[in-house]
Amino acid sequence: MSSNIGYLLQKYRQSAQVQNLTAALSEPQARVRLEGLKGTQRAFVLAATAESMPALQVAVCETKEEAAYLFNDLTGMLGESRAWFFPDSFKRPTFYDALNPTQVLQRSETVNKLTSARGNGHVLITYPEAIFERVVKPSVLKQDRIQVAIGESLDVDTSIEILVGYGFQRADFVYEPGQFSIRGGIIDLFSYGNDLPYRIELFDDEVESIRTFDPLTQMSKEKLQSVSIIPNLNMRFRQDQKAPVFQVLPEDTVLWINDIQFVYDRLQYCFEQAEKFAATVGMLESSELREIFRDRAFVYPGDISADIEDLRVVFT
Repeated sequence: MSSNIGYLLQKYRQSAQVQNLTAALSEPQARVRLEGLKGTQRAFVLAATAESMPALQVAVCETKEEAAYLFNDLTGMLGESRAWFFPDSFKRPTFYDALNPTQVLQRSETVNKLTSARGNGHVLITYPEAIFERVVKPSVLKQDRIQVAIGESLDVDTSIEILVGYGFQRADFVYEPGQFSIRGGIIDLFSYGNDLPYRIELFDDEVESIRTFDPLTQMSKEKLQSVSIIPNLNMRFRQDQKAPVFQVLPEDTVLWINDIQFVYDRLQYCFEQAEKFAATVGMLESSELREIFRDRAFVYPGDISADIEDLRVVFT
């Protein structure tokens, strides 16, 4: 964070307006309307509020492009570890014919972070097309994680069986999420919930070391004591194991939104487009797309409005 941005953020955090805002948001189901915010003021107020209270802040922008701009601003203010982008799973919003693997990974990473975040300052940025898709319930995800730690036993044959069941594919070298390779006592594994692959080294059947590495250079990045490996969140889980994203957020979450009616209208449009595309699901070549539409892994627009009723909301 540059010194100028840090100085401005501190001034916002100390301002009477932000302090009054955080006090108002301490009430359950609070409703606050902010007026007169221009340019990056919205981002500064949002970041200052996030740093001033323990609640997760969730900003629902009107478009993917607006969300990307806000995410860029907040990353500069809070850092990459505290600003999270939650995209939809497809190459083009409301066009359901092609998945975007990078965005599928990013959704998995964000859900994983939601279950383990601690402390103030976390902000999630998203948009209607992204919240239209259900996510895996954290309780289900916690049960289905594979935990690997230094000093523990790890049977290679059993690991292969589990990884294949989780949607991973065996390869000679790993270079994208969902792949694993085994060479002697070395297991390379690219989890769906991490942006770098893991290298797990065994001595007999005991985990001797764990580290992340660059798949292009094979150079080690970070030594770890343990890792949590999550499966493909789109393919492994049934509809009853998924929920609207607002239902998996912490109870004290604060929702930032501009025009709530626009969001409802956009969700209705998403629903109509998904229903049209679902009629072609039998002709799809992608098994992943078939799984998504077979289980109707989407929310009904009316359910979102009910979920929002339980959250604290800032109208901007």
